[in-house]
Amino acid sequence: MVALIDFAAVGRTRRQVVDALKARGVGTQVHYIPVNRQPYYVNRYGPLDLPGANAWYEACLSLPLYPGMADEDVDKVAGAMKDVLGL
Repeated sequence: MVALIDFAAVGRTRRQVVDALKARGVGTQVHYIPVNRQPYYVNRYGPLDLPGANAWYEACLSLPLYPGMADEDVDKVAGAMKDVLGL
């Protein structure tokens, strides 16, 4: 599941959030790098400014979610997010 987080509003960088979640046993990733940032397309077409895609990418963080995920694991992820983001 991809969460969009206003990192400036919570006063933490994405790296800080990732590290804090990891310390609580929650793995995260950053997926879906916009096409305009992919090296192949930058090399082929040059830099391209796509403000919407860039803003989405800067705010996204992929959280664990899969069909066999236990309710306790969902609670763990949600609780960790609340703690880390100060909600």
